[in-house]
Amino acid sequence: MQSVGQVGINTTTPQSMLHVAGNGKLEGNLYLENPGAFNIIRDSKLLVNTTGNDILQYDIEQSKYGPINYVQFAFMNASTDGIRDYDTQISTQDYLVTVQGYYFAGPNNNTNIMPHSNNNAIEIPGFQMYAYKNSETGTWFLRGFFNNATFRAPISGGDYADVPVDLYMNLIIFRNGFISKPQNDVTIDMNQADTITAPLPLGF
Repeated sequence: MQSVGQVGINTTTPQSMLHVAGNGKLEGNLYLENPGAFNIIRDSKLLVNTTGNDILQYDIEQSKYGPINYVQFAFMNASTDGIRDYDTQISTQDYLVTVQGYYFAGPNNNTNIMPHSNNNAIEIPGFQMYAYKNSETGTWFLRGFFNNATFRAPISGGDYADVPVDLYMNLIIFRNGFISKPQNDVTIDMNQADTITAPLPLGF
């Protein structure tokens, strides 16, 4: 014969097989053999383990960072050469930084900006917009510039002239160990081929 009942902790009217009314603290391992499906997504919370080994609900409003963070860097009145090395002071150990988008604006918020080659008038220079790890500082750096070129904007008379620009870079910042896991770099020798089958990165 099988007995079925409900257990209440800090309550005399349990509403489930195990009903805990109040805060809980677990010292040791917790195994969920059959957690089932959770269909209530909106307003749900994650459980996190604090440095004091307390299990708490993660509340993004109370946290100094989110699992995925968005921020816009606005470099006002930048050089006509753009920016070469800007230290965000964001830790490479704790965060992953990616450039999600960018745009330029000249005087009077004019977005009609174009590159002007330092070599010749008909050359179309390429540009580079990216975040990279600085091994010396342990922080993420930003770069945004045209290759061997300057920023130009229209002036009176239909001419163009080199101008300082406002450079806007939109960053997505992931918290390592919470939503992202850094992997080792993958180096591929293409041997001057335009296509190749690369080895699967470790961990995938």
